[in-house]
This record gives sequence, C-alpha cells and structure tokens, in this order.
Amino acid sequence: MANPLRIGIIGTSFVSDWICEAAQMSESCEISAVFSRDLCRGKAYAEKQCIGTCFDEEEAFLASDAIDAVYVASPNIAHYRQTLRALEHGKHVLCEKPLAINAAQAERMIAFAHERGLILLEAIRPVYDPFLSGLKENLHKVGRIRRATFEFCQYSSRYDRFLAGERPNVFESSLGNAALMDLAVYCLHTCVGVFGVPQKLSAGASFLPNGTEAAGTMLLDYGAQQTTISYSKVTSSVNPSIVQGELGTLVFDTLNQPSYLRMLYRDGRTEQLFTPVKNNMVHELNVFARLIASGGDTAIYDEQSLRVMRLLDEARRQIGIDFGVGEAL
Repeated sequence: MANPLRIGIIGTSFVSDWICEAAQMSESCEISAVFSRDLCRGKAYAEKQCIGTCFDEEEAFLASDAIDAVYVASPNIAHYRQTLRALEHGKHVLCEKPLAINAAQAERMIAFAHERGLILLEAIRPVYDPFLSGLKENLHKVGRIRRATFEFCQYSSRYDRFLAGERPNVFESSLGNAALMDLAVYCLHTCVGVFGVPQKLSAGASFLPNGTEAAGTMLLDYGAQQTTISYSKVTSSVNPSIVQGELGTLVFDTLNQPSYLRMLYRDGRTEQLFTPVKNNMVHELNVFARLIASGGDTAIYDEQSLRVMRLLDEARRQIGIDFGVGEAL
C-alpha cells in the first residue's frame, strides 16, 4: 500500500483481532500501534499481530506520530472519554459499537469531531456491509411488508466463566455492558437502516443476579408493519432473521457477519442475493479511510448512529438499565 492510513488500536480482545485481520484485507489501512494498560499483555499482542509499536501510557499513544487514526475497542463505558481524547490529539476515530453510553454523549462526540475537522465513525458492521444495501434493494420483491423479525442470540464465550463465579468484563454492567448494547444494537442499526425510525418502541428484558442485562425483546411499531427484535448473550438461536411480505420472504443470518441473503417466493422459487467476504469489518475500514482521504461528509452515518442511540436510550428507560457515573458528559 502507498501511504496507508496508520491506525492505532485501543484494546487487545478478540474484537481487536478481527480489526487486525480486516486491515490485512484492506487496500488502504494498516495497524501501526497498540495501547494496553498492561505492557506485558500489549507486547504479547503486538508480537502476535506483528504490530510495530506498543504503548502502556495513553497520552504517549495518542500523541504518537506513528498513528493517523485510533480504533477504540475498549469497554463501552470508556468510548466517550477515549474518543474525545483521541480527537483532542488530532486523530480520526473509528469507535466500536455502541458509539457511546447514551445519545447525549454521542451528540457531543460527533459535534467535537466536526469542530476539529476530523472523521468519527461508529464501527457497526451492518451499516457498511453491502448486505444492507442488498436487503434494501430487494425489499420490493416481498410485496407489502407485514412482518419482520431480527434475531441476534449468541451464547457468550465468557458466560461459562460467569457461571463458574468469575466476573468477565462482558458481564459487568458498570462497564456499560448489556445484551442491549452489545447485540441488540446490530438489530436496531439494521432496522433503522432499512425501515427508518419506528413510530413506537416497546422493550422488555431479563437480568443476571449481578444486575447485568442478559437478554431481551423489542417490538417496533411501523404502523401496518410490526418488527420484532430478539437478542441474548446467554442463549443461541437457530432461527434466521426475516422480512415477510405478501409475495414472499427475505431470509438472512447473523447481523454482525451475514453469510447469506435469500429471497423465498411464495410459489417456491428461491433466489440467492448476496456474496459475503471473510471478514466484513474490511468494509468499515475502507469507508473510514476513504472519508479521511477525501474529507468526505459523515452526515448520513452521524444521523444513523444518533437515531439508534436514541432508541437505545428509550429501550434502557423502559427496561431499567442504569450505567451510573458513566452516563455523565
């Protein structure tokens, strides 16, 4: 690559592994540095991913000339502060979903990026994956839409540790974690991207003994069309997601990494509509790099993120999820 966008990553979890893999697929990005508060862990991660520079001090990391942009993959509660700090240092930011803990934080983050003339994007895969445009472009084939169901139920790889008495970060609500924020966000982004903002949202959820939300359901009212969202961090679903109309049904699978999109016509015909890539995070990286290179307008992405954050706020209000001091601006 000639003059690639040099990205420094905050976080050394499996999500960071995915962005490193996606960067290798990208035509415009490379991972040039990693920040971890634990220097030994950071060095081990840098060696594993062949990253040239490692930092254990946030200030030195953000001030480094080795990076042009920052990928924030820290716990949800830290997104707001770390994004603002990166922007203050003149770094573009690709921030993992959810962009913030609440809409007020997201509004401030977006406004500050504009003030600084920098690019800020929420790293939410469906928004950038050609799957979403394919879904929208083929909606007419189902005829009048009557029902849609979006599911993201994924048994967490860390749930067994929780059941054994440990407290992994993904089940700590004090870090801004909840099934709503970690999984339902994919469903909401897809719904808003395809159908827009619903007239009404009704939400309910179940909780673990430590107060962390584990699973939930939402009903989105679009008038003649009812849309249901089901999500869980403690169970797995075998059901696909669907958009059901009077002429047939569009069927697709996991919303973070869709592997197929099929049109099932009422007369029995089937049509394949989508070809996936190995790691669809490459799409968000390419959009991020292109907007930085061109000084492009992020308005459509800003509005998408804010619409979803406001829906998350309303769902949290109804469910009763409170992240405490992390809510502050």
